[in-house]
Amino acid sequence: MGLFGFRTRNPERDRQSDATRLLSIKRAIRDAVVGAERERDGFRRRYEDAAVNAAFSFENMQNEGETEEASAQVDDFTQALTRFSQRIGFLEKQMAFMQEIDEAITRFENANGIGK
Repeated sequence: MGLFGFRTRNPERDRQSDATRLLSIKRAIRDAVVGAERERDGFRRRYEDAAVNAAFSFENMQNEGETEEASAQVDDFTQALTRFSQRIGFLEKQMAFMQEIDEAITRFENANGIGK
């Protein structure tokens, strides 16, 4: 029993509680990264499909002459490519940010004797 009848917790129990808390944060971050990777990969596939379709539409427009419909279709693909590219870039920024957070937690754990 501690001074004045107060009991103190076992330092190992405190370390374990801290490690568990930080591990839950790291798991949430990793889950978020996996979700962002899946979304980015889906946008990359759509980007590639849109790029192929844009190229065929543009080639068709050159071979058969520019029509309002073909021109609008190429414009739509161009806008889609821009949106896909922007979203992919933002998802990659998110993943990098989340990785920085994960690394900061690891540094904190190492500096404070928490974890492994």
